[in-house]
Amino acid sequence: MGTMRVLVTGFGPFPGVSNNPSALAVNELQRRADTGRFPGVQVATAIIPVDFKVIPGQIAEMMRLVRPDVVLCTGVDMDAEAITVERVAINLVDAAMPDTSGAQPVDRPVIPGAPDGLFATIPVKAVRAAIEGIGVPAELSLSAGSYGCNAAMFAALQNARPGTRVGFLHIPSLKVLGTASATKALVAALRACAEHETDLDEPGGTLA
Repeated sequence: MGTMRVLVTGFGPFPGVSNNPSALAVNELQRRADTGRFPGVQVATAIIPVDFKVIPGQIAEMMRLVRPDVVLCTGVDMDAEAITVERVAINLVDAAMPDTSGAQPVDRPVIPGAPDGLFATIPVKAVRAAIEGIGVPAELSLSAGSYGCNAAMFAALQNARPGTRVGFLHIPSLKVLGTASATKALVAALRACAEHETDLDEPGGTLA
């Protein structure tokens, strides 16, 4: 097997979050990659502004340039108590607060004319298990919300070439999970994507 190309994205600050944990983890991942910590893996990263006019285009451009085998987008969920592995992205922006440009779209598509929803194509259950396996709490989630994180996940899925695996991880606040642990979770997630052609055959649904 040749070099695996991965693209990992995080988000910059936005109203209420001046130091985004996803950006810290993604930048740390890049620092580790630059020191040769991941042989056989070509790592590209990007920190995306929380700007609804910018997110889809920047995701698409990065994917065009990198031509990744795996895309792992990340963002912060300040209310989370674990890494949440998202399963579904919807073609909807319904912003609970303005983005960094002051825009607050209501009931707008992420990408006009695209499908209503798209499923993650990474092995979500294997990713969850891999993160839990390094001692970091993780759970599956059926909604990436309707703010910037969902927009990034949807844009990545919509722009993926055939065979490219795309997923999204929500990272908790720094009070819940430090940057070192969050970075280890990203590495575990990428390793699971490389090791599992198909997902684990185990229950992962919810009753409500």
